[in-house]
Amino acid sequence: MSGPTSQRGAPRQDGPPRTRPATGHGVAERAPFAADLATGYFACVMATGIVSIALLLHGDEGVSRLFFILAGALYAVLIVLYLYRAWAFPRRVWADLTDARAVFGYFTFVAGTDVLGTRVALARQEQIALGLGLVSVVCWAVLSYGVLGVLLFYNREPIERVIDGSWLLTTVSCASLAVLASTLADAGPQDRLWLLFGAYAFWALGVLLYLIVITLILYRFFFLPLTTGDLGPPTWLTMGATAITTLAGSHLVLYSHATPFLLGMRPFVLGVTLLLWVWGSWWIPFLVLLDLWTYGVVRDYLTYDPALWSIVFPLGMYTVACETMGRIDGLHIVQGLVTPFLGIALAAWCAVAALFLWRWVWPRWPRRVGGQEHLERHPG
Repeated sequence: MSGPTSQRGAPRQDGPPRTRPATGHGVAERAPFAADLATGYFACVMATGIVSIALLLHGDEGVSRLFFILAGALYAVLIVLYLYRAWAFPRRVWADLTDARAVFGYFTFVAGTDVLGTRVALARQEQIALGLGLVSVVCWAVLSYGVLGVLLFYNREPIERVIDGSWLLTTVSCASLAVLASTLADAGPQDRLWLLFGAYAFWALGVLLYLIVITLILYRFFFLPLTTGDLGPPTWLTMGATAITTLAGSHLVLYSHATPFLLGMRPFVLGVTLLLWVWGSWWIPFLVLLDLWTYGVVRDYLTYDPALWSIVFPLGMYTVACETMGRIDGLHIVQGLVTPFLGIALAAWCAVAALFLWRWVWPRWPRRVGGQEHLERHPG
């Protein structure tokens, strides 16, 4: 998997060229991909895993199994690559961990682990799914407080230089933990209410983080100068974060073992879930217009970038969210969106995979997109 760098990266750790210290003698020359591995590459596991889940819920079990196997293989390969990078290039890893433009990408490991764990749980391998969930919780805790430390003690850049859609991976990671926990709670005996409480807690935290981060992003979009690099694929997480939070909320509403706590919280969760689904749906035409502007008006080169998986994941997640929310009484109408969005998600996955393969066949294809065109803000 070749990971070219770009200012559209998810997150934008590959923005303005930075000089990074090398470690060892000639190691970077022998393993250039590991040296420059994007922090958010587990987004491909997220995208592949959620497409597998969407296919399974749609009844396409055979194709879903193929995507499931591929997601597991990508997960294993990426773990090996990241461990090798940490061993061979520790200073580069530290530079990413202390860079507010790059560190949020590591939350894709948490979300990728949870998406894969959810698919494993749906395959009735609950113990394996529970193990993946425990790994995810530990990594989420380390990353969450680590990011706070980076922003407090290391970041010296103004907000317009560091914030982008990748910051919403904090919400995605919380909601993915809620989805996995609620899936395990629903699949197991009724004494797993501790999992259900964890699902509620992570869902609520994800909602709060979304409200905070989306406020900062909208301020960035509408009141500060923009370039095409600021409107790259991570922007799709503005919709993807609402989609996975909608999915988590729908799981909680549909939980089959009613308790007084569940019955009391259900109206609140249902209302917030519907609100987030409407808000996320509103974003889709706007995001399409932004991409048409980027690739049609500004004429950026559409080349492979690991960040492109940040488009596939929200599309697949929106499909699964519609299918699940459509099972709630009175909301069956949204299931009509499942089939068309599943087709769109599959097409997007195939397109990004084709660009990835093209990168291997023709590695000299331009790695850089335009990315510096400024939006003109005309008064009145």
